[in-house]
Amino acid sequence: MNLAGQSRPPEPMRALEIDLAQMAGLVESQLAESISAFERRDVGAAERIIAADQRVDAFHQLVETKVMALLSRGPLAAAQLREVMTFMKVAGELERVGDLAKNVAKRTLVVSREPPPRPYSGVARMGRESLRQIADILNAYNARNLAAAKAVWGGDDELDELYNSVFREILLAMMEDPGQVNACTHLVFIAKNFERVGDHATNIAEAVHFLLTGSALVHERPKGDETSLTKVPAPDTENRGGGRSA
Repeated sequence: MNLAGQSRPPEPMRALEIDLAQMAGLVESQLAESISAFERRDVGAAERIIAADQRVDAFHQLVETKVMALLSRGPLAAAQLREVMTFMKVAGELERVGDLAKNVAKRTLVVSREPPPRPYSGVARMGRESLRQIADILNAYNARNLAAAKAVWGGDDELDELYNSVFREILLAMMEDPGQVNACTHLVFIAKNFERVGDHATNIAEAVHFLLTGSALVHERPKGDETSLTKVPAPDTENRGGGRSA
């Protein structure tokens, strides 16, 4: 957004843009590396991701401090105020995505000690989809592309539906092999972390819409998470050799 010619010099805004761009790049990298560490069951990479999360927190605090300093200088034009408030909103959402990447890395340390359960690949697919959504919304924000932001907002249910499928697969795996209950429990949390990444991408999309239009998205947010309604299927004891003989 071109702020030249408006009432306030653009330099503080540009400094914030640079800080936020660096934070976004770091968070996207953290998420990508956490997915890779999970897929490869790479303990060393997971530990590096956990240690690097403090850099994300530091960027978040830096953006907040600069925003408060800018607001304290006096009233801003409406467009500038939307820009500054969007900086705050996006930084907050990115910080949470960084936390989720760290959480995935922490659980990777545990699941990597055990044989991978069958749903492992489905959870990894969720991770890749969540990364795509974050990359798409950050590109939309950088380009100030309203149509692209609305596309991300409208596509959130795709990740929810994938989560529903993976959740059911994990439940079945736990029932069929009680020895995998521990690993599968961690997979549930990892899958939920990836689903929440999609929620934060949607939140950023709503912030971009407000930035570019000055109004909130009034439509009902697309949601497809039905795991709270999932019924636990009865185990197929006959096929497992546990059924009664006729």
